[in-house]
Amino acid sequence: MLDYLQKQLRKNPVLEGFPYWVAGFLVGGVAIFYSQIFEEAVVTARWVLVNYPSWLFVFAPICFVLGRWLVEKFAPAAGGSGVPQVIQALSLDSPRQNSEIEAILSLRVAVVVILSSILCTLGSGALGREGPMVHIGACLFYVVGKKFGKIWPVVEHRSWIMAGAAAGIAAAFNAPLAGVVFVLEELAQQHFHRFKTAVLTAAIIGGVVSQWLSGRYLFLGYPKLGVVPLSAIPWALGLGILAGLVSVPFILMGSPKVRNWFTHYFHTRIQIAAVTGAMVAAIAVFLHADSIGGGVSVIQSLLFESDFRADWSLVVARFLATSLSHLSGCAGGFLAPSLALGAAIGSWFSTVTDYSNHNLLVLVGMSAFLSAVVRAPFTAWVIVMEMSDRRSAIFPLMVASIASYGTSHFLQQRINKTQ
Repeated sequence: MLDYLQKQLRKNPVLEGFPYWVAGFLVGGVAIFYSQIFEEAVVTARWVLVNYPSWLFVFAPICFVLGRWLVEKFAPAAGGSGVPQVIQALSLDSPRQNSEIEAILSLRVAVVVILSSILCTLGSGALGREGPMVHIGACLFYVVGKKFGKIWPVVEHRSWIMAGAAAGIAAAFNAPLAGVVFVLEELAQQHFHRFKTAVLTAAIIGGVVSQWLSGRYLFLGYPKLGVVPLSAIPWALGLGILAGLVSVPFILMGSPKVRNWFTHYFHTRIQIAAVTGAMVAAIAVFLHADSIGGGVSVIQSLLFESDFRADWSLVVARFLATSLSHLSGCAGGFLAPSLALGAAIGSWFSTVTDYSNHNLLVLVGMSAFLSAVVRAPFTAWVIVMEMSDRRSAIFPLMVASIASYGTSHFLQQRINKTQ
């Protein structure tokens, strides 16, 4: 039987893509399941905040501690946003370092990522599911690749990892092109030309399956922009610089230096989870209720509710809640939270400057802040453009993304030199 299958593969090379198609369908289905549970967790956390706000000071630390405990006990590689783990797996060599790769990419890790991030969200955490979907996608593709490896031609493990990451982003954002661009710019510039067919196929299938199951075409809907003149570019430039400035302390909050300080001061990681959970609860109760969750609902409110505008409290709440949630050690990403914080900055900037096209600056802020945080300007504006289908905003999005990236990079270089 094995010889027959291998013979058919030699006759029909197109069948070599079959394992990628199977894995792509799996990622698309898991993305929808994960998304629905994640949103229910957000709704539950907000219900507790509205009806029993004092309970949140007990509920949040418990959820954070459980989320961190799951990571520590069952899958240490599941903590954090997921993207650094995928990058680490790409740097390892197979078969010499298979054990290290499997410690990062396995079904156990994928399950813990889902459970830990949901617990953090239940506890009013401000982390997203998009970064974890990159990790989950890579896990599923790697596992499928190992299963098919007995009968299929030998394929380098990096092909599965990159294809899984692309499918994860595509399924999470309903944006196949964004998945391809993310892999190309963020994960594997030097490897992409060798695996481009696998990556393209995986991104398309993951995105299509997600759209088919969810019934949604756009992640954000169709915000009204009207005519976007070239005179909007200076405003985009200014907002890009502002987003770059804000991104520097945001990035520093997640730096190893801050993590080490927390570890030294609180002694155990479980204590850190409990303290950050209580602090996130306080932010939701006393500062702004919209600090809870990944922030997609915040973006949609800013774009589609005419009377909803971001003030300083929303910007500060999203900034602190996302930073502290990330420091907790639970699984959870910062892609959607970065987009939400960028949207809040753009809305606040529009109010302060009295710029007429509020929605444009919301989108521009999203692209700018994400660009500075992930250090991938091309990925940032492609994601925002594909999620909103507002191609008329392409030039302001590009200008802001480059300006924020340049500002953030410049300041971080200066900070590193002084240390």
